[in-house]
Amino acid sequence: MIWWLLGALVALLVVFALLAPLESLRWWSSQGAVQARRTLALTSADAPGDAAASRQLTVAGEQPDRYVVYLSGIGVVDGEGISMREQAVWHRVEHDLPRVRVIAGVFPYAANDLSLLQRATSGLWTWLNKRRRVRRESLAPYLINLRNVLQVLVSADPRYGPTFNAGLALAIWDALRQHGYVPGSRVPVTLVGFSGGGQMAVGAASMLSLLGVPVSAVSIGGVFNADPGFDHLQHFWDIRGGRDRLRLLGPLVFPGRWPFTPSSPWHRAMKDGRVTIYDGGPVVHEGRNSYFEGRRVGSDGVMPADRLVGILNAILGTPVPQAPLPPPCDRVPAQATTRP
Repeated sequence: MIWWLLGALVALLVVFALLAPLESLRWWSSQGAVQARRTLALTSADAPGDAAASRQLTVAGEQPDRYVVYLSGIGVVDGEGISMREQAVWHRVEHDLPRVRVIAGVFPYAANDLSLLQRATSGLWTWLNKRRRVRRESLAPYLINLRNVLQVLVSADPRYGPTFNAGLALAIWDALRQHGYVPGSRVPVTLVGFSGGGQMAVGAASMLSLLGVPVSAVSIGGVFNADPGFDHLQHFWDIRGGRDRLRLLGPLVFPGRWPFTPSSPWHRAMKDGRVTIYDGGPVVHEGRNSYFEGRRVGSDGVMPADRLVGILNAILGTPVPQAPLPPPCDRVPAQATTRP
């Protein structure tokens, strides 16, 4: 009986893995390509020299100093489903930095901008989401995490990642516009990704830069590939927890981050001085004594959430370092990244 159960679980995993890329490919073939071309064309029409864009900038004189888009970890089922701990941290950042506008409503694990609660299988994901809140020892969290982890791998895959990341970038672009971002304004945008959201933040950078957005990224215990998006990031901050073992999966499983691949976008960003590493303290990846822990003092006598807020305030409260990006001819095209 146990072997039948294990076989069924393995079969389910294989099916999930095979189906994972199809969602973004179907979106791209049905509407994504047209949506991307249309958005790029409209953005080009709204260049800073355009009269309409100038009028927009005049009206929108209250533009913030920076926009921040938060992409949560693999446990979320929709963009609004971030934990109370995460919400508390971002409320404090918003209070400390009133000139920074934080957006936390983007679901990063779908190319078509549909959360797990907005699709035909919403009943399943709603049930699993409720189940894990009632019984924490159930398998429900693992099924949600598994589904989202596979989308992280799709984003990092050089074959399927470009379409997925383009869709995510367009969803971020729509969220920015809804919160007052003016095309051509050159107001900097920083993507902050926790856990698997780190890969999503880097992956979306390429398309956002094509839309004229000065983009940078912050990773909080992030797992990410040496994505071509690094060639489009003005700067990248990596917050690393001393006891966070899950974040080590990035440099372990993605060859582009191995020491003997010096020409990868990751190592190029390191060499150019566009990467800053922060010590996140003696924290684990999630749960008690994690990055967002705000109730218990850590082993070093510091509240992890206090440390994280301090780091985010230091990053987001100062101008983005202006290191030169690689020239376009040297940037690695999305389809030529190192195979995982």
